[in-house]
Parts: sequence; structure tokens; C-alpha cells
Amino acid sequence: MMICYISGFLLLLLYVIYITIKDKGISESISATVYSLDDKSKWVYTIIIFIAAFLIAPHLFEITSAFSAEFLAFLTIIGMLGTGAAPLVHGKKNILHYSSAIIMGIASQIISYMLFPKIMFMWVPYIIYTLYMENGKYNMFIGELIMMISLLVCGIV
Repeated sequence: MMICYISGFLLLLLYVIYITIKDKGISESISATVYSLDDKSKWVYTIIIFIAAFLIAPHLFEITSAFSAEFLAFLTIIGMLGTGAAPLVHGKKNILHYSSAIIMGIASQIISYMLFPKIMFMWVPYIIYTLYMENGKYNMFIGELIMMISLLVCGIV
């Protein structure tokens, strides 16, 4: 299951690298990358997110069962699926997208904290960056990366 877990995050990383190279720059957020795809290719984003969620899910449920927090794993996966499905439901960002992203972010970070509390120190540079940057164009992108890295590290440790 560990191989599937790491493969899910690797798939997301490869997708982000591909879009970054294609667009010759970093998007405002990972989910904003879908809007750089043409209309006929938006389903690619959904498929990538769905495959990653289903690869991550088994190990996430396994590691959260140690402290009876499978519901948080469920919320994290549902959040990923909702975020992945949102562009196909509506053309622009919407309540499904935002609510799914918030649910996924909060649930995943509670899991990270429960598994390895010191991982929350990863957020300190982000908070400082956010407070002192006038143009925080990449705030969401960096926050999403920190969220994914912390969840990945906690699942491996």
C-alpha cells in the first residue's frame, strides 16, 4: 500500500510539473491548472485527481486506523474527489470546488498533526511569506504543496 500512496503523490507532482512547463510558469493553485487546459482536455485533470485519490486512500485509511480517525481520511479523499470533479460540473470555480478543497485541507492537516505534530512547523515559513508579501500570487499554490508534502511525509514516517 505504501507504493500506491507514494505513487498517488508522484502522479500529482508529475501533473504539476507538466503544466508548469507547458504554461512556462507556476499556476496560482494546483486546481487552477485545469483552466490552462483546453475545454476538451479538462477531464484529464479530473482523471489525475481521481486516480491519485484512489492510490492514496488505502494507506491513508490504514495509518489513520491507529487512532480511530478513518473519518478524517474519508473527508480527505472526498475533498480530493470533489475538487477533481468540480471543473466538469461547472466551468469556473464554485462552491463544490471551494468546499471540497477546504474539507480536504483541514482533514489532511489534522491527520498530519495526529501522526507527527512537528510537521506543522512546515507552515511557519508559509505564514511569514503570506504576512510579508504584497503580491501573494502563489500563496495558494505554496499552501497546497505544504499540505501535500506534510501528508506524504506523515504517511511515510
